[in-house]
Amino acid sequence: MSFEIRILCEHPDVPRIAQTVLASVDATSVRRMPTSDGTRTRLYINADHRSNHADCTVCDDDGMVLWALPNGSEQRRPCTGMDYEDLLAAGLVRHSPYRQTWRRSTHD
Repeated sequence: MSFEIRILCEHPDVPRIAQTVLASVDATSVRRMPTSDGTRTRLYINADHRSNHADCTVCDDDGMVLWALPNGSEQRRPCTGMDYEDLLAAGLVRHSPYRQTWRRSTHD
């Protein structure tokens, strides 16, 4: 069963909020857009309920990945199913220059 999550947040909060939400679902697409007045960010996440990540190429089947934190340290956290390049391209990491829509690739 698929669903859409809509989030309205401050620009600096996007990485933290996106990481938290994406760790609890299996995202199929992520869009990031500014609000009409440009003061905040709208996140649209299409997702399914979180799977066991048995076939995930990002976390090697254990459901956990190493995250680089803003303070420079690292911590193991739930896998989002998106690798760093995907997160960067979607504008979901600090100082990310891109804002491309991310879609999970299908192998059908």
